[in-house]
Amino acid sequence: MELWAHRGSGKGELENTLKGFDIARNAGFKAVEFDVMLTADGAPMIHHDWVMGRCARSVDPAMAATDSLTRFNSLRARDLRHYAVQGEPIPSLAQTIEFCLTHGMRANVELKATHPANAIALGKAVRAAIEALPLEQQQHVARHWVFSSFYHASLLPLQGFDIALLYEQLPDNWALHADALGATAIHLHWSGADPTALRRIHTTGRVVRVYTVNDPEQAKTLQALGIKGLFTDRMTL
Repeated sequence: MELWAHRGSGKGELENTLKGFDIARNAGFKAVEFDVMLTADGAPMIHHDWVMGRCARSVDPAMAATDSLTRFNSLRARDLRHYAVQGEPIPSLAQTIEFCLTHGMRANVELKATHPANAIALGKAVRAAIEALPLEQQQHVARHWVFSSFYHASLLPLQGFDIALLYEQLPDNWALHADALGATAIHLHWSGADPTALRRIHTTGRVVRVYTVNDPEQAKTLQALGIKGLFTDRMTL
């Protein structure tokens, strides 16, 4: 069963940072999951929240009180130098791709559109970052990486890659969406990964990965049900 380090070293102090990814690597993980969003000027950066302050905070203490009022997509790429995650910079998608390729790590790239209007733009930006790589590295990404999203329109520009649809609970029309996008996998929240849902997905030949699983016994139960992999915050699951 695949183990994916959720947001690198897990949800918390160093999530979605190069240092967090390195912590996961040193803990023995061969695969990481991270979130990519677009800045106001269209730069794909590694970040999870729609607003600042929970994780990425202003480096100016005087501004920190207003972080929660600042939307990520209102900031330009150059503005992000004024924010840090426990002293670590917010990395670009290009930097994160380089890190993963340098260290031979697989990646699940979760595309997080901030509103429907920029969903396809985000997918195009991610595809452009992959196509900027040397051909050999592009082929490696196509073979080993996964691209997922709750915003399925984001995945349209990534058809031809390994696509996974994200759901909390499996909806009735999931197969229609999966067929339309050519999705090879479904990623479910652990609360929705019941035997019936898993059987419905497996019947179509698609794989299932489950998020976010931090309990070893729960991980064993899900493995027995035939899931392909799970995402975890724990570095010693």
